[in-house]
Amino acid sequence: MFETTVAVVGTVLTEPRIRTTPGGERVVSFRLAGNSRRYDREAERWTDGDRLIVTVNCWRRVADGVLGVVGKATPLVVSGRLHTREFESAAGRRTSVEVEAAAVGLDLARGNRFPGSAERPAAERDAAATGPGTGRPDVAAARDG
Repeated sequence: MFETTVAVVGTVLTEPRIRTTPGGERVVSFRLAGNSRRYDREAERWTDGDRLIVTVNCWRRVADGVLGVVGKATPLVVSGRLHTREFESAAGRRTSVEVEAAAVGLDLARGNRFPGSAERPAAERDAAATGPGTGRPDVAAARDG
């Protein structure tokens, strides 16, 4: 009832870590950083603003889905339940900001650095970017006649 649901857009900072609970459930965790950016008109360039770094915990089907797809530097959109976790360490009492992911998706607005994208032939990328239903001319079809 008092859960805070968030959507975080960011970049994965660490390689996903896999662990299994004593009950046999798989959990995949990684750190995600989201930076706000704004255009500085005087300097005529984009500058970084505030930064949010969270630990994302993926359980069950979400954990299975991120394995093999998510890695360090992957741009993601994560939605889920935001909470803080307190724990003791050698440095004393610590607090961690965490998101229990309900959904994890690739951020397609931030490039094509996704698994398998480097292997896609140029013709396949062109076909995906043009043609029927895209609103762009089908150059390959026009070339072929």
